[in-house]
Amino acid sequence: MKMKELLETPIFKEAKIVSGEEGLDRKVQSVNMMDAPDIIDFLKPHELLLTTAYYFHDNPDEMVRLVKQMSKKECSGLAIKTRRFLKEIPENVILASKEENFPIIELPFDYSLGEIVNESLNVILEKKTNELEYALNTHRKFTKLVHKGEQLSKIIESLSSLLNKPVLLIDHLHNITVQTHHFRNKNMKESVEHILQILKENRPIHSSNPVYFSVYYPESLRKSIVQLLPIETYVKKNYLVIFGLEFPFDAYTLLNIEQVANVISFELLKQQAISEHMLHMKSDYLNAFLDGEIPQEEILKRGKDYGLEKDHQYIVVTCQIDQNPIGERRSLFNNTTQSESYKQTIYEHLNAKLLNKKFKYTIFTKRDLYIIIFSVDIYEKQVEQRLKKLLFDVQKEMDSYLNISLSFGIGSYADNISAIPTAYRHSYDALETGYRSGKTNFIQRYRAKDITELLKMIPMQNLKEFYESSLKGIAYSTNKDNLSLIQTLTVYLENHCQIADTAKQLYVHRNTVIYRLEKCEELLGVSLKEPDETLRLRIALLIRSFIL
Repeated sequence: MKMKELLETPIFKEAKIVSGEEGLDRKVQSVNMMDAPDIIDFLKPHELLLTTAYYFHDNPDEMVRLVKQMSKKECSGLAIKTRRFLKEIPENVILASKEENFPIIELPFDYSLGEIVNESLNVILEKKTNELEYALNTHRKFTKLVHKGEQLSKIIESLSSLLNKPVLLIDHLHNITVQTHHFRNKNMKESVEHILQILKENRPIHSSNPVYFSVYYPESLRKSIVQLLPIETYVKKNYLVIFGLEFPFDAYTLLNIEQVANVISFELLKQQAISEHMLHMKSDYLNAFLDGEIPQEEILKRGKDYGLEKDHQYIVVTCQIDQNPIGERRSLFNNTTQSESYKQTIYEHLNAKLLNKKFKYTIFTKRDLYIIIFSVDIYEKQVEQRLKKLLFDVQKEMDSYLNISLSFGIGSYADNISAIPTAYRHSYDALETGYRSGKTNFIQRYRAKDITELLKMIPMQNLKEFYESSLKGIAYSTNKDNLSLIQTLTVYLENHCQIADTAKQLYVHRNTVIYRLEKCEELLGVSLKEPDETLRLRIALLIRSFIL
């Protein structure tokens, strides 16, 4: 409750507000009684202090310091029983009270401090009990709606009726999930656009506490308050938006909102669990399909549920969250449930970014991979260019919105559903090729590895001998500097011996590349200007990719 409410109770009938009237809106949750030099160390926020001022009657400067410390600690006020040790409240204390907007109350002589404390605590406790009972009744009422199987729309409409206010529910993708009937009005629609713009400009809103602001449209709501209350379920943040609140906020209104928000969060958790289960089923199908564990007839039958048709053509893209600077995949949680929710959230964001992009697609997950299967009418260069542009836009938006860096591997063309497993393997190879080259936030196209397949036909012992003779002392080295030399040499050869392109891809200065290449020549005893030597090294590095 507030100080001004407490002062309206009978026990304070004869009390006098000496100064700090503007601070009477301060909350008061408890009352304390104390006369001690270290009194400030025992006080808590929203606590009213009752005192005889025994310690301060000869030291008004200490009393000034107490007032300022109590104000800083967000205490409720200072109530002093005068005419015993302190005849009147000093002027410098009154001045400090006014500066801090901190209430100072002069208590009547008729009641003891103990009586005032007990009566005040009874009043506070009674109000708290009423609020708790009210909150429980509200929670019970809305929980019954959930138990009856009512949808979120019914819960939101019930809250709107209870408050007599327009209400919105916005999901973590900033889509409107539920809106009450008020938003059929054109002006109210403009208000919604204003709210969505605020979310867009402040995305994501990090605070878990309610955010309050005013709106300009419609005219009927001008200067009134809009409450935006984040509702979190693991890594997702939805928003309950209530229009037209009036300040100061009524405690029972806020209790209603808080309790309904709790009920909504449980309903959202239930929906989230269902979505995660559906994604599991979807991904289990793809994993079994890719591993050859289900018959062709079942592939076609279940594939239709996910937009995979027998005679369609496909491009498979594999996506992964890049490693962070210490070499780990970006993951926010150790908890399995939260990790699954995180995966589901990324899946939903990817899906949202791909919508309305003129491509038919479906997304699956496989461990920490996101597999996107695009359906195309015919495969041609323009289609590939459009696809790369689309993936580039997705990368940019995911980095901007969630600070997540994604890389993509584009597989070979699949001319029917049966060719999807091969196209997937090629897309994964393309992704790994990009990572082996030290890249992040890339889009890598698959290139057929005909020479690799040929090399694998040679006996392993012969391959190892060729590899060791080509890379000599750094062939099996785990030394950080030697690994850096091998990486630089690999990228240099993949970029057709172009130093500028190598430096750009490795994010280092061209002089660093030149130094490392000279070091390679010194260690290997070769000249990188000789075509035969560079070919030998390219083959050796290809062998390295599958013997280590």
